[in-house]
Amino acid sequence: MAPVHNGVYAIAKPTEQLLTLQASKEFVVVLNPTGEPGEQEWEVTARDNGNVVIRNLRHGDHVGLDGPPEVNQQVRGTEEAFEWALYQAAERSSFHVVVPGGPVDGQELALDLSVLDIFPPRTALRPLEVQDQRQAWLFERRD
Repeated sequence: MAPVHNGVYAIAKPTEQLLTLQASKEFVVVLNPTGEPGEQEWEVTARDNGNVVIRNLRHGDHVGLDGPPEVNQQVRGTEEAFEWALYQAAERSSFHVVVPGGPVDGQELALDLSVLDIFPPRTALRPLEVQDQRQAWLFERRD
């Protein structure tokens, strides 16, 4: 069973910036509230294996990848559903969003901020650091 209920969520960093998809098939970024309906709202649906898929309400794209997961790979909106594992973090309703299935090149990979210094800040796969609350995402129910 997935650690969150099926539903619509805002997914935020501790800085209160929200996971955002501004256009279909584009990079998933992190921004302050934009006021654009659906850009920062995500339908989270549990799979039978305990993983979840995360789909943007405005564009219908999933939080996904182009190709196999690797360190620093940028995350984007994809037509294909991509499964994520949610690992409970220290704060209530916060989770590390992790590529399921174990280590990739010896490391578990998590959805995090990209190391690229550009605006808007993009998301990317980074090595999982379960003790780092800044790497976790807060799931705020919206429906």
